[in-house]
Amino acid sequence: MMLADFKERLARFVTERWRLMLAVWITATVVLFATAPHWKDIAYDGDFEYLPERMTTVASARILDEAFPGDRARSQIVIVLGREATPLDKIDLMVGDDLLRRLHHRFGEVCWQRAIELGYTGGAIDQAPEPAQRWLRRALESLDHCIAVDQRFYERFADMVPDLPPTLTQPRMAIAYFDRSKLLQQIGDDEQQADNDARDALVLVPDIETLATPIAQRDLSAWDSLLDLLSWDDAVLGSLLTKPSARLAVMQLSSELAATENIHTVESVGEILDQVRSYSLARIPEREGSAEQLELEMTGSAAIGGETLIASRDAIRYTESITVIMILLILTLVYRAPLLVAVPMVSIGVAVVVSTSMVATLTHWSIEGVVPWLDIRVFTTSRIFIVVILFGAGTDYCLFLISRLREEAALAEWPVACRRALRGVTPALLGSALTTVFGLGTLWFAQFGKYHYTGPIIAICLLVGLVVCLTLAPALLRALGPRVFWPNVVTPDETTTRSLLSVAPDTDSKTSRRSSGLWEWIAIVLTRRPLTAFLLGIAVLAVPGWYGWIHEDSVTYNLSSQLDTEAPSRRGYRLLSDHFKIGEINPVTILMVRPEDEPREKLKKQLKSLSDLLYAQPGVVAVRTPNDPLGDFPPDREMGLLSSDAWKRRALQQHRVAQNYFFSNNTRFQDRLARLDVIIEGDPFALKTQTLVSQIGQTLNEIARDPSSDWAGSSVYLAGTTPSIIDLRTVTIADNQRIKIAVVLAVLLVLIAVIRRLGLCLYLIFTVLLSYYATLGLTVLFFRGIYADQYVGLDWKLPLFLFVILVAVGQDYNVYLVTRIVEEQRKSGWLSALRHAVSRTGGIITACGMVMAATFFSMTASAWMPGLLHLLGIESNAAIGLRGIIELGFALGLGVLIDTFYVRTILVPSFVALMGRWKPKPKAIDR
Repeated sequence: MMLADFKERLARFVTERWRLMLAVWITATVVLFATAPHWKDIAYDGDFEYLPERMTTVASARILDEAFPGDRARSQIVIVLGREATPLDKIDLMVGDDLLRRLHHRFGEVCWQRAIELGYTGGAIDQAPEPAQRWLRRALESLDHCIAVDQRFYERFADMVPDLPPTLTQPRMAIAYFDRSKLLQQIGDDEQQADNDARDALVLVPDIETLATPIAQRDLSAWDSLLDLLSWDDAVLGSLLTKPSARLAVMQLSSELAATENIHTVESVGEILDQVRSYSLARIPEREGSAEQLELEMTGSAAIGGETLIASRDAIRYTESITVIMILLILTLVYRAPLLVAVPMVSIGVAVVVSTSMVATLTHWSIEGVVPWLDIRVFTTSRIFIVVILFGAGTDYCLFLISRLREEAALAEWPVACRRALRGVTPALLGSALTTVFGLGTLWFAQFGKYHYTGPIIAICLLVGLVVCLTLAPALLRALGPRVFWPNVVTPDETTTRSLLSVAPDTDSKTSRRSSGLWEWIAIVLTRRPLTAFLLGIAVLAVPGWYGWIHEDSVTYNLSSQLDTEAPSRRGYRLLSDHFKIGEINPVTILMVRPEDEPREKLKKQLKSLSDLLYAQPGVVAVRTPNDPLGDFPPDREMGLLSSDAWKRRALQQHRVAQNYFFSNNTRFQDRLARLDVIIEGDPFALKTQTLVSQIGQTLNEIARDPSSDWAGSSVYLAGTTPSIIDLRTVTIADNQRIKIAVVLAVLLVLIAVIRRLGLCLYLIFTVLLSYYATLGLTVLFFRGIYADQYVGLDWKLPLFLFVILVAVGQDYNVYLVTRIVEEQRKSGWLSALRHAVSRTGGIITACGMVMAATFFSMTASAWMPGLLHLLGIESNAAIGLRGIIELGFALGLGVLIDTFYVRTILVPSFVALMGRWKPKPKAIDR
């Protein structure tokens, strides 16, 4: 009775006060859009940052931030110069010098500007604010290094200089001479050198004074996170970054690997690489008898993270565009009436603007602490799900409303028809939306931050979409009147013209059961042989369902595998792995925190014995300690007191990289914390490497628990890529199990509340679970075939998002069908009601399924849209596809098609028919 009263009141209010509805929504849309922050300004990214506080790597990050404030490199960009096999020659290294001179100058600019930001206004370095002093020294060192490399570069490149006007950076780094001159003048040091540099800069570029921007005004925001630059020509560390056929330059960054600012950093580094490729690399002669090309690529955690964000940005742009285009095409095909196309598009457009603006505002309030108890975060990829689900589900709601309105308009005047239509579809729309909302809302119970925030955010947006479809859409239809069907005509007095997939209503009660031939035939066949249809239907899905069941956990946590194989960072990763051990740039950091202070020298001796123990562990290649900063001297390596190795070790211990790295200057940790890096053999993302690291962690914890150990009572923390993957895997596996149970229970409760038949509700849950596993199995088979030997597993986020969305959204069409059966059983027996419900809803549910599948398939656009645009002569700068989004879009689209054309068409009607046959007497389902 409460539902009946609610839907009657709602229908009357909306259809009688439609002008107020339109005014309210127009005002809300304008105000929220004008005041809400931009999505990109409040969106977060990354995975490791949203692990629970109790995880080891999260605790490690807190300790590192406290113990090494301002100096901790959280990610890096590695630039690789190399050939496949042949050693690099002087010409190849000339290209490397072109790169290094540009990078060292940029680092010098960053250091100088950072010193200014820290309060430096001029004068000697020793008189500058203490935090600025080291950056001034680094700026001068980098400019000195840049000029030295520039001179070496020009000696080799002089005969190849193109006939082009000189610029600030080509053929000579005139800007470096100019900057060093200004810096030397500012610090009051070596006036003669400053004058010489100024004169050299004017010779190279006569109007450099007008072309060069003052250092404080240069836009270096893309490089704000740059902390250090290490290269193969470093006198001490160079050997670590040098191989016969490859050289490395490593940019240490303060930003996390998936920080949004890495987008600009990666793009800026890419611009420098492009400059080197077009200026010097393009002019080197080909080697005789060798087809190998000199390659210049970038990789590293920040490069992979930045390109992942770029791919996400492109995926959002393509998904939104393709979604709108597909919805327009399908609605035009279904209705062939411009106003009927406009009503859903306007309604869902308002829903997207209002919901995303509202969520962005709430997130901003949460971040700024405006509402203390509010805890909301959004992510870059959250917008993809919001747009896709809102357009898909919202359009479905509008389609169902319009379909019912078409029937009612043939029986009553327009105001009455609008009221009856809204009243008739409200239970189905509420049941459909609430299953999805409650299903997505259960993600709030996840411990992994991205799950925890994303599900409820999408649920909130879907609720907004539901309210729009129950208020704004009927108000628009009421305002437009019967002309909304133009060029078709629907009136109570005339026979209507059908549109595709629609059913022509009849006012004569004797003919009110007439329907389209296809769906009537399907209904008759299913009700005549329900057991055969039921058993065959289950059997057909059981085969891919079994395959999906056994491969549900066959996922990959490899962040780099998310990107296309031809993504720049993937090319750089392959080039790097051909010449260097990947573990060398992805070490496992171990923090040993003692319960009490210990003299520094004693700590060093204890670290030496701990290092020897670690070398004995399986998979350990090297251990970096204060005594051996590069891990070059394992216990079995002989070294004389006056040997070159001994001198090298002493030089390494005094290098800036080793200073303040292994021990903290923070008073809390100064004599308690010891830090060392362990290099593990193998891919840091591989399961085998994770097992090795886990064993090392267990060994260290056993040592800490041993009362006789030097490290008794110490706390052990592991940080780095592999430990983070271990924690991520642990948390998400636990979340998957917890959330799946919660989703099933939540959706089941909503179904029981709407349908009120426990047996039927349990069967509906079974069908979507079968559909989920069948979809997962077919998805694995599809991408295994597409990727071939590049296939390493589906993205780790896919199974849970697919489960939650498919179980929740997949019930929509079951709810539509079953609620119509309930309605029809009030008028006739179960057999007639079932046939009429299937035939009446067949066309519209098919259209709804096509819409939803199309929106999900639009998530794959980044895989094929750039190629299609290229064929059409339209060039796009988006060439990086994000495999996780592509795989999930394909799986969701496929799952919706299975639900639409198979589960709803065969499995549900055949089961309802069996229920009707097995009952002793036909009995109408309770209202």
